[in-house]
Amino acid sequence: MTDAGGVGNGQAAVVELSVDIEASAGTVWSILSTPAGFSALMQGQVTFGTAPGSPFRAEFPGFGVVTSGEIVTFDPDARWMALTWGSEQGPQTADLPAGSTLVEFRVQATDAGCRVDLRHSGFPSSQLAQEHDGGWRFHLGKLALNANRADLAAGLKRTLAGWFEAWNNPDADARLATLRACCAEDVEFQDEWAVARGVERLNLHITNCHRFMPGWKIEPAGDPSICRGEALVGWRSEGPGGVQEGHNHIRATYHGTILRVAGFQAE
Repeated sequence: MTDAGGVGNGQAAVVELSVDIEASAGTVWSILSTPAGFSALMQGQVTFGTAPGSPFRAEFPGFGVVTSGEIVTFDPDARWMALTWGSEQGPQTADLPAGSTLVEFRVQATDAGCRVDLRHSGFPSSQLAQEHDGGWRFHLGKLALNANRADLAAGLKRTLAGWFEAWNNPDADARLATLRACCAEDVEFQDEWAVARGVERLNLHITNCHRFMPGWKIEPAGDPSICRGEALVGWRSEGPGGVQEGHNHIRATYHGTILRVAGFQAE
């Protein structure tokens, strides 16, 4: 996360932050621009309409805090949303009343996913700006997590099917095509038995698995656990050596393209 301008002083105190996210701009915008997505992001109960002038309200019952204001700008084409923000209930009500500051979100697509710029202006003091700086850093980190988790889960649903299909296919030529459809060309694989870099080397390793363990099969076990571009995927195999279980630690693009795999066998 980067600071676009930091925290200012006096009446012009501003929080400006930017974060690059491994997720599509559309996914990130859908989180920010819907009450359900914003509620999950803020870990509260958020309601708002999309028309300028619509009330914005965020309730945090566990903390006895209510933040409120109204929508100022809502532009889906530019992925830009602005709203007024302040404390309707809670310890900052006197210093930062409801609707007294302005929060702006802008989402832009990038080659690696997207970038979110946040600007929170109108603070009466730099102390209040600094307090909100820490809070927004946390929530932008949560936004990156939620968006990547949503996109990567969808991407892996496709590529993991190809990954396990490739490992179970004894036909090397057909398998290579399947690996190229789900993995980066320079994919890295390592486990207790081998280290392979590149799809062709990985394909050769799988050929050897079928050669020395005829009839061997592997299948996924359970749903992947996903955190910030990384996934933990359970597997179960059966062959001449009996039944084995373990996990693959996978690094992938948010589209689901597999970049790196480390295989772990259960003791």
